[in-house]
Amino acid sequence: MQTSQDLSPFTPVLGGLAFIAFWLLINFLVSRGGWHAFAARYPALTRPVGAAYGSPFMHFGLFRTHYNCIVKIILSDAGVYFYPSILARAFHPPFIVPWGSVKRIGKKDGFLWSRYRLDIEDPAGEIHVSLPLKAEHEVLKYHKTA
Repeated sequence: MQTSQDLSPFTPVLGGLAFIAFWLLINFLVSRGGWHAFAARYPALTRPVGAAYGSPFMHFGLFRTHYNCIVKIILSDAGVYFYPSILARAFHPPFIVPWGSVKRIGKKDGFLWSRYRLDIEDPAGEIHVSLPLKAEHEVLKYHKTA
């Protein structure tokens, strides 16, 4: 049986590096479920001005890759801007989808909550995203002008 005196002083460092490598691998694999295609097609060079809304529910098309509670969205004249939280930034560059790709916007009422849902369909894939009701003014503003 090994004691703590028998362990190498590098064990915690190696464990930390292994965790970081595993986290990066997971981020890479998840990004290929849809985020990468949109980021390649619609790279965002600058962040638009506007309020950022957290998305409690978001998934990408065919493989239904979920990004619940880790993506922020800004609605702007140019389109819908997506960027991840700091923990998911690796392999997830921000992107901005033009309003022409937003196919449906609707209010969804649930038992305990109401949200707006945006459905994006594009050659890059599909995105289904929910926004809080506090985004209603901007959702309706851009929906009417799109």
